[in-house]
Amino acid sequence: MTLPRFRIAHQLALLMAGAVVLAVLGVGALSLWSLRSGFNDYLQQRDEEQLTRLVKLVERRAVADPSMAWLRDDREAMRELMDELTGRGARRPGPPPPPPGFGRSPPPDAPIAGNLPDRVVIFDAHGERLGGHEQAPGLPRSVRAVLVNGTTVATLEMSPELAPEGGDAIFLQRQTKGLVGAALLMALLSMWVAWWVAGRWSRPLQALQLATHRIASGHRAQLLVPEGSLEIAQLMEDVNTMTQSLSRLENARRLWIAQISHELRTPLSVLHGEIESIEDGARQPTPAVMAGLRDEVLQLTRLVNDLYTLSVADVEGLQCEFTPGDAPGLLLRASQRFELQASQRGLALSLPAPVSEPISAFWDFGRVEQLLGNLLSNSLCYTDAPGVVRVQWHFSKNALSLTVEDSAPGVPPADLSQLFEPLFRVERARQRGADHGSGLGLSIVRTIVLAHGGKVTASHSTLGGLRICVELPLNAQGKSL
Repeated sequence: MTLPRFRIAHQLALLMAGAVVLAVLGVGALSLWSLRSGFNDYLQQRDEEQLTRLVKLVERRAVADPSMAWLRDDREAMRELMDELTGRGARRPGPPPPPPGFGRSPPPDAPIAGNLPDRVVIFDAHGERLGGHEQAPGLPRSVRAVLVNGTTVATLEMSPELAPEGGDAIFLQRQTKGLVGAALLMALLSMWVAWWVAGRWSRPLQALQLATHRIASGHRAQLLVPEGSLEIAQLMEDVNTMTQSLSRLENARRLWIAQISHELRTPLSVLHGEIESIEDGARQPTPAVMAGLRDEVLQLTRLVNDLYTLSVADVEGLQCEFTPGDAPGLLLRASQRFELQASQRGLALSLPAPVSEPISAFWDFGRVEQLLGNLLSNSLCYTDAPGVVRVQWHFSKNALSLTVEDSAPGVPPADLSQLFEPLFRVERARQRGADHGSGLGLSIVRTIVLAHGGKVTASHSTLGGLRICVELPLNAQGKSL
């Protein structure tokens, strides 16, 4: 059978209330046991004191008649003896004080010895009963000797009081009712406090549940106000962080879709217009027209390939094949291929001097060449002529420091942190009309750098443009993205 599931507030309330009720019941039971045990000790002590007083009273009377004839078969003498003991015919002595913690003492109108006359039996020296009621056999008894000049003339036996009677019983009942009432009151109070505390604990959890439910349903949840215990408050802060991250991811996803659609629409629109013109006979499929169509197809292919590279890197990690090779030779060959393009654009490409000795590196050399190509393409595309693009590299013992910087125009400070975001392009000074890139080149650079365990940063160049710095370990182990 499956047990019903309770809300956490109900579970906390039941747990705390159950623990407190058990504690109250346990303390109440121990208090009742202590009350009855202590009260029995008090009654026993009182009986012993009363028995001692009775022995002394009988001894005073036995001095005049050691044979105890004055008591033998004389009920009136026994009653007078008990009256004198209890103070009914003489000065009434005060009762012994009760033990501490028992509250009020028995009412003063009740007999001091309770039912003591019914529990006392007096025997002579030969064991014959002189006075008192015959007691049931098998009960424990307190026995005292009556001495006259050192000789035992009689013995007194007293049976224990089986149950409090009279004022004693009233006193014990009042104490018992008080303890039971206090226990019930504390149990009810603890249940109310437990319910209130559980409600305070569960409110933050209910807010968390509502927020996560809205997130799971695809809705944007409001930020939570951290409250409750330290762990719950930290959990709420984590949920807020997750909510903000999901919101940023959702915004980025929508921006990606919009930007990709825009980037794909431009070459597709050109292709569609050119093809329609050829079909309508407005243009002839001359080699120049076909070359233009080919350029648009190549641009579209590069864009799709770049998008594929980034998407695969996000899902599976960038696929790299690490092999040993000469790092300075690769960098120099990859840079020299852009000298003609730079001169055609009216730009000067500054390269470092060749290194006399090869330096071994363990890289995916195809990816590193792609990295440097993207950096140079970005600088050549966005630098005004006449201008300068400068490439520098420096090898330390374990790493390569590569810098590509260009002249004006520069990048606004607010845009520096977004340069490596996919499809981001500076919209003002570094925009060159139809000659701009897709906005994926620097994103691919960052992906390649991270796959090699390095880092890349962007800053302002002293030449007036942009400065990109790449740090790559020479012995890359292949980092998972």
